[in-house]
Amino acid sequence: MIINHSKKFIFFANRKTASTSTAIALSSSCNHKDVITPLGRDEKIRKELGYQGPTNFIPWWNKVNYFAIKAKCKIQKKGVSRYLKSIGLHTHIEATTALSKNYISASTLESYYSFCFIRNPWDHALSQFFELKKDQRLQTLDLDTFIEGGMLEKFAKSCRSIYTYEGNILVKRLYRYENLQETVDSIFNDLNLTGNPQLPTAKSNLRTDKRPYKDLLDFNQKNKIEHIFAQEIEWGKYQF
Repeated sequence: MIINHSKKFIFFANRKTASTSTAIALSSSCNHKDVITPLGRDEKIRKELGYQGPTNFIPWWNKVNYFAIKAKCKIQKKGVSRYLKSIGLHTHIEATTALSKNYISASTLESYYSFCFIRNPWDHALSQFFELKKDQRLQTLDLDTFIEGGMLEKFAKSCRSIYTYEGNILVKRLYRYENLQETVDSIFNDLNLTGNPQLPTAKSNLRTDKRPYKDLLDFNQKNKIEHIFAQEIEWGKYQF
């Protein structure tokens, strides 16, 4: 997530839409007064590029908890990322959560240019499927079970909850992932952003089968995905 106060924009990061690369590019336009959430292992890419790193993602009233969690995790030699999600802004935080916890005010969300990316649902579904299969515990997962067994529907809802509430879109603009670099270039131009709009490569090695989704999905799978992602298909004007 990125909140740039000088240029008044908010980037909500949807899952499996190159949100890491987008956040890195957008952070090149930010400074220490803005809000930038951590990217975990991919933080090294942003650091190597010399862009502004994570800042102001923990609200002042949770600072004590923040330092306590960091100290405890250091002693136990554990990562802090999943613990910090409960006390501050994080990469895939929902707009409703950010509002309800007063991390963002309603007036800020209303007055800033907020945006998010959505993705062709059939391709989106396969991207998530192949990511899950990277987990040794899920290597035997088959596509029908993923689509029919509730896993895909849960994923769709988690993505949708980032930028909607009760079917209503909360951001000013939904962009299509398929036009990502062109769109980021346009955002930099339209908002007169400094920095570099060029998207770095991050998390690009998760999909083992690179064939087009049309070659991987049968008729029933295609229709089930279409049903699960009906809203996204309407909003993005997607066609199989």
